[in-house]
Amino acid sequence: MSLEQAAYLSQIIGAFAVLASLLFVGLQIRQNTKSQKVVAVDSLSAAIAAINVPAMESPELGEALAKATHNWASASREQRIIAHYFLFSYFKLAENAWYQRRAHVLDPEQWAGWETMMRTYYHTPGVQSVWWPRRRNAYSPEFQVYLAGTATPEEIGSLNDLFDNVGIGT
Repeated sequence: MSLEQAAYLSQIIGAFAVLASLLFVGLQIRQNTKSQKVVAVDSLSAAIAAINVPAMESPELGEALAKATHNWASASREQRIIAHYFLFSYFKLAENAWYQRRAHVLDPEQWAGWETMMRTYYHTPGVQSVWWPRRRNAYSPEFQVYLAGTATPEEIGSLNDLFDNVGIGT
């Protein structure tokens, strides 16, 4: 083998080594992207659990939310305060989930539940008539436009329906 042939052979081996390195880096990036998606989904799940734990520990949150979303004026001042902080946190979390969906972090199947609940709260009379008009500017203009273009979901009832109608399905 001549020196020139050895040089060509070493260049070919070097090219294969570079190609193998690039493939390895590509696989690592793909793995890292999947891991980041899992972290984002887990983070959203933990956050929704964190804002619902107080409701499990104290039925007052559920009562306040049920009354305020049905008719803001029918709730006491204390109930409206409780409902406000829940709704603010919930819609911030929903906005985050919406951005995660737009970035293709949340799969359509994962987004479906988020979207249904978000539309359910958004289209309640109490939220539409009082809360959202006074708090919408705390959310991104894009998210506001998205919500304004949604329809009331037909497949889910109100919190009052859920809490009061215990005989459904029996």
